[in-house]
Amino acid sequence: MKKDKKFLKDLEDNLGNIKKKYKEEIISKYQNIINEEKSKKRKITSIIKDLGDPKEIAQSELKLIKKDNFLQKISSSIKKIFSPKKNKKDNYIKEETKRIKKEIRKEKRNNFKNKLKSFGLFLTRDIKLKDKNKVNKEKIKIEKEPTIVEDVVNDFDEEVSNVSEIVAEKKIFESKKDRNKRILLKTLGIILTILLLFIWLWVSVVFIASIFAYLDGIRFIGINIILFGIDALVLWIVIMVNRAIFKKKNNLRLNLIISIICIVIIAFGIVITMKQISEIETVKDVSVKYSMTTKLSTYDLPNELDKKFNITFNSNYNTQYVMNYDDNLKDKIKVEVKYYECYYDYYVKETSNSSYISLKLDNRDRLSVYIDDLKDGQVFDNDELSRYVVRISINPDDVGRLVIND
Repeated sequence: MKKDKKFLKDLEDNLGNIKKKYKEEIISKYQNIINEEKSKKRKITSIIKDLGDPKEIAQSELKLIKKDNFLQKISSSIKKIFSPKKNKKDNYIKEETKRIKKEIRKEKRNNFKNKLKSFGLFLTRDIKLKDKNKVNKEKIKIEKEPTIVEDVVNDFDEEVSNVSEIVAEKKIFESKKDRNKRILLKTLGIILTILLLFIWLWVSVVFIASIFAYLDGIRFIGINIILFGIDALVLWIVIMVNRAIFKKKNNLRLNLIISIICIVIIAFGIVITMKQISEIETVKDVSVKYSMTTKLSTYDLPNELDKKFNITFNSNYNTQYVMNYDDNLKDKIKVEVKYYECYYDYYVKETSNSSYISLKLDNRDRLSVYIDDLKDGQVFDNDELSRYVVRISINPDDVGRLVIND
């Protein structure tokens, strides 16, 4: 096999499994160089020696191909990503890509011309064998020195890495499944934050009310401490959830310390509250502070003896009925109702042959009474306060004409 064919065969083998297009371009380039040098009456041995080792030539050519492919891929991917958004950075990347491609093509042409010039030097009489070593050293020195294109490529690689970081932060390459999952988690987090904010506002209102109650005379400092601790804990949870939703850094140690402090405050408030509750005195005799209100009503019995008079009482509470017989009453009945006005609202509805009597239990008044009692450090018996008495007076002869609905 001829030396030039062997050289090209070795070069082709060292190029490996690259695309056929690139391989044919490289072989054709070196075939043209050999043919051109042959036309100048140079020996094939000298030409191959000047070209160098086929393995090293193949490696340098592969590097150029990889660099070229890499830049093409980067430029195409950047175009796909940033094509909808036209801004200064997009224009900069496009211009840099075009400029780098031009520099690479220019560098290839210059390398080719330099090789041709170097081969031309060997035809002159002034070049001796000792000068060949000098030329080889110069070639090695030139190859080792960084070129303008390499600097540009390095700058472009750095720029691309910065762009990649920005792209990664914006999750542009995120899959549809991951994006849906992220949106769902963020939505749930926002709903949780709104719910926690509502709870925090409600606790804050109760805490402010407890402060006013303390100033009004209800000296339950433990309840104020508990509400303060709960308010602070809920607010801190809202902050942590908000930071987690928007991917902000959370200091685990700080979160743990603040949570423990809030829990300790709540526990301390519970202990004080339990102690204060144990000191409250329960009073059975409510007449010490409260007295009953009396409502007296008189009703005429129907003129017809066969008709009856109906009295209906609201029997949802502790009711005591007392029946009195009075001979002085003629075709009349008297109804006397005694109740604690601080607990009840009296209501009566009367017709010609019936009467409806009700005492509505007002929970707000009941709570007001309880809070008023707490100011004195004592609580009165609720069972006694919720009791009322109904006293009915009637002539013994008219008992059959009265119907009581309880």
